[in-house]
Amino acid sequence: MTQDRIIQISIDLFADSGYQNTSLSDIAEGVGIKKPSLYNHFDSKEAIFLAALEEVKNRVVQVIHQEITYSDKETTEQKLQQIFDKYTELMTDSTEGQLFKRLTFFPPEEFAEEIKQVFLRVEEEITATITPVLEEGMNKNHIRPWKIGTLLTAFHTMMDGLFLEEHYYGKNVLSERKKASWEVFWSGISAT
Repeated sequence: MTQDRIIQISIDLFADSGYQNTSLSDIAEGVGIKKPSLYNHFDSKEAIFLAALEEVKNRVVQVIHQEITYSDKETTEQKLQQIFDKYTELMTDSTEGQLFKRLTFFPPEEFAEEIKQVFLRVEEEITATITPVLEEGMNKNHIRPWKIGTLLTAFHTMMDGLFLEEHYYGKNVLSERKKASWEVFWSGISAT
């Protein structure tokens, strides 16, 4: 229980202040234990960080698998928009998304490779989720016949741009930009 609490508090602190600006004392205080007690659960701040990073990856993947659900009655556009909406919601409205973006844009140098692998793993999960929808859309002539790789690149690039813009604009502006991005993306790939 305490180890899970350490990881959760660490995720909150790393998301809010970054890795370098979060001390073991900050983590211990947040958990409500003394700093030496952290060593009963983790060998170092680095070990806590890696555990927190793994937990964030697991949570993001879990959301992708559990919250993106659609029926056969939904159109290709509705299915793709649900993926888009859930993923942007996760990345803009959650502590996990905040930490994920912070680490992607400003990775602590000593963990650059681990962070890159987590980023790639999450992208693989999104790709695995969206690919069948794109293929089905092309088979039903709802989407123009593009290469799947081209469609995936456009989708991921759109998402990356929105994540960056979140740092500069408030929720209202970001909401309008999300809406505009989706409309242009769908208009560009739609066969109708």
